[in-house]
Amino acid sequence: MRLLMWAWCKKNTAILGLLPFLFLPRLFNTKDSFNIYTQRVDNQRSGVNLVETQLNQSNVKTRFGKLWTLYSDAKIMAQPLYVSHLVSNKCPQGCNTVLFASMNNTVYAYIADQAPATSNDTLIWSKSLGPPRAGAHDIDEAALDDPSWGILSTPAIDLANNLMYVVAWNSDQMYRIYALDLRSGETVKGPVVIEGSVGESSFIQHAKNWKQLRKQRAGLLLDHGSVYVGFGGDNEGGIAGWLFVYDAATLQLRTLWSPEPGGKSGGIWMSGTGPVADEGVSVFLQTGNGDYDPKKNQYGDSLVKLKFDENKLDVVDAFTPCNQSYLNHQDLDMGSAAPLLLPGNLLLSGGKYGNLYLMDRDHLGAYVSGGWHKEECTNSQSVLQTVTVNRGHIHGSPIYWSGPQDKQWVYVMAEAKNLTAFPFVGGRLKTGVDEVKMSTWKPPRQAPAICHKPARNWMPGGILALSSDANRAGTGIVWALVPTNGDSNTFRGVKGMLLALNAEDVSQELWRSQGPDGESDIPDSFGLLARFAPPTVAHGKVFVANAGDHEELKRYCGTRPTQFPKNYGVVVYGLKN
Repeated sequence: MRLLMWAWCKKNTAILGLLPFLFLPRLFNTKDSFNIYTQRVDNQRSGVNLVETQLNQSNVKTRFGKLWTLYSDAKIMAQPLYVSHLVSNKCPQGCNTVLFASMNNTVYAYIADQAPATSNDTLIWSKSLGPPRAGAHDIDEAALDDPSWGILSTPAIDLANNLMYVVAWNSDQMYRIYALDLRSGETVKGPVVIEGSVGESSFIQHAKNWKQLRKQRAGLLLDHGSVYVGFGGDNEGGIAGWLFVYDAATLQLRTLWSPEPGGKSGGIWMSGTGPVADEGVSVFLQTGNGDYDPKKNQYGDSLVKLKFDENKLDVVDAFTPCNQSYLNHQDLDMGSAAPLLLPGNLLLSGGKYGNLYLMDRDHLGAYVSGGWHKEECTNSQSVLQTVTVNRGHIHGSPIYWSGPQDKQWVYVMAEAKNLTAFPFVGGRLKTGVDEVKMSTWKPPRQAPAICHKPARNWMPGGILALSSDANRAGTGIVWALVPTNGDSNTFRGVKGMLLALNAEDVSQELWRSQGPDGESDIPDSFGLLARFAPPTVAHGKVFVANAGDHEELKRYCGTRPTQFPKNYGVVVYGLKN
C-alpha cells in the first residue's frame, strides 16, 4: 500500500506534493485525519508530518511538556504508530489511537488523547504473541537488551483492511509473522513461521540446541500487496542478510532474497529503518559488512535497488563505496542507515563512515575499486556529490524538508556531532561554513573506554523526525532523540533526551526534555533511550518509546544484569494549559 500525505489549505484546496516524492497513490492524510502506518511515517521513510497544525515553534517553546505515560510490559524498540478515528469496541465512534509493540512480544493499542488514570483504563486492546527469545551472549554480548528479545521491528498497518502486520521472535527460536485485526488485536492471519533457504544456507534448523542469531530489526514494508521482512546481525560463518517477501492477503512466501548468497554477513538492519519504496516498483535498502562480488550477487556494504517481478527480486542497480574493503575490515558498513529519497529523482545515502553520497536513483554509483583495505579513493562520476558529516556513524536516515520561501534542507545527526542542516539548492547540498546550520547541543565529552576496548562515539547520534504545517513559517520543528550520558551500544542505563529545534534555523533550540546539562532529570524526562525508535508526531502530540524509567549506567563485561527498570512505556508529550 502506498501512503499518501496531503496538506489542505484553509479553503480546502488540496495541495499535492510539498515533498516531491510523496505523490504516490496512497491513503489520504489530512489535517483532521493523519495516520502513521509504518516506520518513519510512510513507505518512503520520509519521517515528516506536513499536516501538523497544533504544534508550532511558539507554543512548543512556551507550553510544551510531558503529559502522561502509556504502560508497556517491557522495553520498546519499535516506533509507535498512529491511526486517526479508529473504530473499536472501546471507541465505537472512533478515537485517535497509538499502537506499539514490546520486546516481550506484546502489542498495544491505546487512546491517544486521553490521560490514563490507571495502567489500562485507556487501553483499547493488547495482544500477546507468545514468549520471547531470552537475551543471551550469542546475540547480545553487552547485555544491552536483556532480558527478552521479542518484537524488534516496527509493524506495518493496512488501514483499508484493518490489519496490522507484526513479526515476533519466540522462545523456540522461531520468528513468526501475524496479521492482527487493527480494531481488536485478534489474529486474522497466521502465525506463519518464517523459513526458507538461499542456496545451501537455511534460515532455520531443527537440530537440538540450535539458536537463531539473526535479528529482525528493520521495519516492515507493506507495498503493492507484499510484506517485506528484513533480517540482519553478524554472521561471519554465513549469511546474515535475508529479505523475505510475503503475500499480504495470504501470508504465503512469494520470494526470498539475500545480498550474500554463498557469502558471509551482509545484514539488513538500517538502525530499524525499513526498506524504502519509491513511486514505482523499486525498493531500496543498504547492507552491512559482508563479501562484495557482484558476479556472485554478493553486495556487502552496499546500497541496493531491487525490483519485484514475477515472484522474484532482482538487483537492478547498486552503489558500493570504493573503499568497501576498508569499510568491511573496520566495521564501517553502509548498513547503519537507510537512503533518503530527494526531489529531482535523487537519493542520499550514508552509513557508519560518516559520508553522505548523492546520486540519481536511476543511475547509482556502481563500484570502482579503491584497492585492498585502502581508505582514500575516488568513486565513480555517478556519485554526484560526497559530503563528510563526521567520522561518527550515521544511524537511521536523514530528513528532508521544503520550508518557507522554497528553502530546502537536509538534516542529519551523526554520532558525537551536532545536528547539522544542509541547504539543498539546485539538487546539491551546500556545505559552506556560513551556509550550514548546527544545533547548539552535541555530546559533551568523549564516551569512556569499555572493557579494555576503545571508547565509542555516543551511538546512535540523533534519531530524527520533523513536523510542520506544510511550508508555513514558524511551524517547522525538527525532533531529535539523543543519548545524554553515554554510548547506548555499549552501556545499559543510557538516558535519552528529546530535543525540539527550529527547522528554519536549527541553532535555535525550542525545548528539551532534560536539564541544561542534558544529564539532569526534570519532570519532562522520559527515562532510558530506546536507541533506534524515532519520535512519533501526530495531532499535537509526540510519542516517545523508552527502554525503561531508570537503571544504573553500567557496561557489562562478560556478565549479565540481574536488576531491570521497574516501569516501561510510551511517554506522551503535548501542549499544557
